[in-house]
Amino acid sequence: MKKYLVNGWPVLLLLIFVASCGKEKSVEEDQGQYFLKCKIGGVDKTFNVNAAAAKSDLGGGITSYSVFGKAVADASNYESMGFTIQLSIPFNTGTYKETDPTTDYFLAGIYNPNTTEATKIFASGYDDTNPFQITFTEITATTLSGTFKGKLFINSTDPNSDSAIISNGQFKVKLQK
Repeated sequence: MKKYLVNGWPVLLLLIFVASCGKEKSVEEDQGQYFLKCKIGGVDKTFNVNAAAAKSDLGGGITSYSVFGKAVADASNYESMGFTIQLSIPFNTGTYKETDPTTDYFLAGIYNPNTTEATKIFASGYDDTNPFQITFTEITATTLSGTFKGKLFINSTDPNSDSAIISNGQFKVKLQK
């Protein structure tokens, strides 16, 4: 029996090595396959690190979907993009705007340009001329895809605060279970 254990170690180590390589490849594939991309103020941005979506049942017939991604894997860099939609109606493909007058859903977008100061993070602010909006083109049990655009504002009480124009946004994210 002892001889079997000694001879089994190299095989066991090889299996662990192969399994760990497979996980790294999977993460790299996810970064290429799942993403949020857009122009922010005319500058191309890609958020493909941990790009994903999460679904939550908030109770009372309300479901929330949050989509998010980081620009780089560096833990000290906070640059990220995300948006959330909370619905009291069935979730279907189509366009959802933050300025929709119904109470069927609530939509919010956020962009962190790499800061820990809340007053320097951009968020949707109900701009009538360029509202933040999302068009879901594909909704499956495993992925969400679509486009997004609109104007986000610095999180400030100043009515003349800075803003960021989000254009040419597109996303494909894995729906976490």
